[in-house]
Amino acid sequence: MNLIQLKVPAGYAVVYNKFYDVEPILSEDSDDFIENWGFFTEDLLQIIKLKIKKGKWYVPEREDTILFDIGWYPDSNINGEYSLQLVDGEWNEIKSISSKDRFVIKEVLEEWMEEQQRI
Repeated sequence: MNLIQLKVPAGYAVVYNKFYDVEPILSEDSDDFIENWGFFTEDLLQIIKLKIKKGKWYVPEREDTILFDIGWYPDSNINGEYSLQLVDGEWNEIKSISSKDRFVIKEVLEEWMEEQQRI
């Protein structure tokens, strides 16, 4: 399995990545359960926006954090979908989008990172 290829601009750190280029497979044994559930959980990807000070990148304090988060909701359920959220350090949602299509999520994530880079 390969991770989804992402264009991550300078100034971001990938904190956690299990966002794979894989289709969910319905389990034969259970209603709505995904056989390859490990690729479809609530914790798939986190990217944090770094700050720069005196020419060096650093992780900002929690109150200044901007975080991109991708998960599959409901966890391990074939009827679920990817959820991409842009949140602040207190997990207050700035914006979000949901889709079953991982490539839509990838494109929106890359667009949002570019937008945030200009702020």
